[in-house]
Amino acid sequence: MNFQVLLSAVAGAVLLPPLNAMLLCALGCLLRPRLRRTGNLLIALGAALLLVLSTRAGALLLVAPLENQYAALADAGQAQAIVILGEGRMADAPEYGHADSPRPLGLARLAYGAWLHKSGGLPILVTGGAPDGSVESEAALMARALQRNFGVAARWQEGRSNNTNDNAIMSAALLKRAGIERVLVVTDAIHMPRAMRCFADAGLNAVAAPTLFASAGRGALTDYFPRASNLALAGYAMHEWIGLLWYRLRYHGDGSHSE
Repeated sequence: MNFQVLLSAVAGAVLLPPLNAMLLCALGCLLRPRLRRTGNLLIALGAALLLVLSTRAGALLLVAPLENQYAALADAGQAQAIVILGEGRMADAPEYGHADSPRPLGLARLAYGAWLHKSGGLPILVTGGAPDGSVESEAALMARALQRNFGVAARWQEGRSNNTNDNAIMSAALLKRAGIERVLVVTDAIHMPRAMRCFADAGLNAVAAPTLFASAGRGALTDYFPRASNLALAGYAMHEWIGLLWYRLRYHGDGSHSE
């Protein structure tokens, strides 16, 4: 695992729930003996943050503004290819003969990409490197899962990228050599705003093809019940908000298209 990926993981653990809320409470406890009112406020804020984000209604306050930026694909237009973004790996998956496999979210992206391919016949590029230091790239295991699970072959594999910005830059370089300028970008709806900004900066004419809309469906009373899964959803959305800010500062602030 390279240092940048490790640093990102550490920062994510600190900034995202549940640790961010726990740290607020811990800071409040430390301050309480001398600054009682401030300490109590921080403890209350930490507890409230944890409680609100563990409900679906609370999580959707972060999720919906991301997902509403790009609607479900209605028309592929003049797209020439489909780009499916990787989402990590399940290492040593026993059900697949102890080979690495895409995680459930990545498999859902592959499923939608395969459906788009079968609907329109567009060739597929899968993108994802090995930021965790694995021997096999995410693109390679994605291509294997795409063939094994959906009977679809990936025409291109981009296996050197470590993040979404790399996905866009390296996929664009590969596709432009093949004369391809307009693509469908497949990722989950929460991740789509960051992905689209990266692909636009990479010089591709990208059309959003989001999947897995977490905010879809009717509201229910149970949306206000705390659940661990809602906290995970809120954490993912918060990760994307922080990612959008970080990418704007690091990659897009000076108008450059690469690191």
